[in-house]
Amino acid sequence: MMVENVGRKDHSHPIYTYINSNSQSDNTSNQITQESRLANDIISITQIHTDIVSSSLAPLNPTQGPGLANDMRSITHESSTSNEETTSASKPLHTVIQMTEDNESSTSNEKATSASKPLHTVIQMTEDNESSTSNEKATSASKPLHTVIQMTEDNESSTSNEKATSASKPLHTVIQMTEDNDRDEQECWSAYIHRHGKNTGLALKRNIVSVGLPTAVREYVRRSVLPVLFDKLPQAAPVSLGAIALATPIALQLIGLARDIHAGTITQKSLSSRLTNIALALGTGTALVATGGLSVAVNSLIAAVFSYVPLRDLSQYFLQLQDNNQGGFRFEPTSKSAAAYMVNQMTVDQGMNMLVHTLTPIIGELAANMLGRALINIAGETVDELTNRGFHATSYNNPELNFDLRFRPGNERTLKTAYNQLFDTLAGRATLFSSSTAGCFAAQKGDFRDSMVVGTILAIGYIPFIYTHDKKELIKLPATMV
Repeated sequence: MMVENVGRKDHSHPIYTYINSNSQSDNTSNQITQESRLANDIISITQIHTDIVSSSLAPLNPTQGPGLANDMRSITHESSTSNEETTSASKPLHTVIQMTEDNESSTSNEKATSASKPLHTVIQMTEDNESSTSNEKATSASKPLHTVIQMTEDNESSTSNEKATSASKPLHTVIQMTEDNDRDEQECWSAYIHRHGKNTGLALKRNIVSVGLPTAVREYVRRSVLPVLFDKLPQAAPVSLGAIALATPIALQLIGLARDIHAGTITQKSLSSRLTNIALALGTGTALVATGGLSVAVNSLIAAVFSYVPLRDLSQYFLQLQDNNQGGFRFEPTSKSAAAYMVNQMTVDQGMNMLVHTLTPIIGELAANMLGRALINIAGETVDELTNRGFHATSYNNPELNFDLRFRPGNERTLKTAYNQLFDTLAGRATLFSSSTAGCFAAQKGDFRDSMVVGTILAIGYIPFIYTHDKKELIKLPATMV
C-alpha cells in the first residue's frame, strides 16, 4: 500500500514534500530523471521501515547502516542542524562518522537517546528541524579546554577580561602615572595649605599694624579731632588746609622727580608715572574746587593725607613684607593687579559702610567707624598683597611663592632709603588718596556710584604708583678706573 501511494505521487507524504521542495531548484532538463531516482530511494526507505515495524521495533541490522546513511544524507543535504538524536545501538560507528563529516555546521557533542527510538522518529525529527539553526551549546564537561581557549581568543571585541587587579599592577606603573600629573596634583595639599596660610598670616600681621591702626587714627582725626579744632579756627582755615592737602602730593612728586634727575636714576617709566600722578591729583583737585565740594571734603582730605598716609608708610618702612620673586616690575601682572584693585576697593568701600551701619547701634558711631573701617581695610589690603605678588609669581614661573616679614635691619636705615620712602612711596600713596577723596566728593552721588568713582581712580593711579619706584641702576667704577 505504501509503495502504491508513492508510485502515485501522493503529495501528502512528508518525505515527498521535502524532496519535491529541494528538487525544484535543480535544472529543468534533469527534473524527471531526478524524480525517478528519488522515488526509488523512497521505496527503499519505506521497505526498511516496514521491516522494522514488523520486527517489533528491533534494532536495525548493521548491514543496512551504510545504505541508510547515504539515503539520509541525500534527504537532509547540509541544511539539517546538529541536534539529530540517534540511538547508539542502531547505527554502526562508521555510519556516525560519515554523518558527522557531512554535517559541517553541527557540533561534536550531540546527545544520544535510548536504543528504542524507531527510524521514522529520526526521519520526522530531521524533517522538522529544517528551518532551525544549529544548537551549538554543549555542556562544560563535554567541551575540551582548547575549544574554550579558542573561543576566548576569537572574541576580539570582548573587554570583560581586560581589568587587572591592583595586586598584579607593578609599582613602576603607579609611579609613572603619578609623575604624569601636573604640579597641582603632585603638590601635597597639607604643604600647599600651610604655605598659603603662612603667606596670608604674614600679610595680615603687617597690615594690622600698617593699615588697621592708621585707618582707626584717620577716622578718629576726621570725626573727632578736626571738627573740634575747626570750631576754634577762623572759617577760612579749613578751606586753606584742604587746599594744602590737595597740593601736597603734587609737591612731593615734583621733588621726587628733581631728585631722580639729579641722581641720574630716572627712567622713562618713572618719569611717565610721576607725570601721570601729578595730572591725576591736579585734575581731581580742580574738579573738587569747581563743584564747591572742598569745604565738605576738607576733613577727609586732611585726615587721609596728613594722618593715614604718613603713619602707614612709616610703619611699612620699618616692617617689611618681602617675597621670593626674582626680578623687577612687569606690566602685565601689574595691570592685572590694577584691575583687581578696582574691584577690591569698590567692595571695601561698600563693606565699610555696611559694617559701620551694623556696629553703630552697638558701640556708637565713632567706634563703629574706627573699628569697622579698619577691619575691612585690613582685609582688602591683604587681598591686594596676595593678588599682586601672586600675579608676579606666575609671571616669573615661581610655583612656590613665599612671604617673609622682617624688621628693617640697621644697615638699611639710611638717609637714602628714607628719601626713597618719602618721595616715591609716600608721594604716590598721597596722590592716590587725595585724588580718590577729591573725586568722590566732587561726584557726591551718595550711593554705589561713589564707590565706583573711588575704585576707578585708585585703579588708574595703581600702575603709576608701582612704576614710580623704577630706578636706573648706576654702575660704580673701580677706583683704578676713576
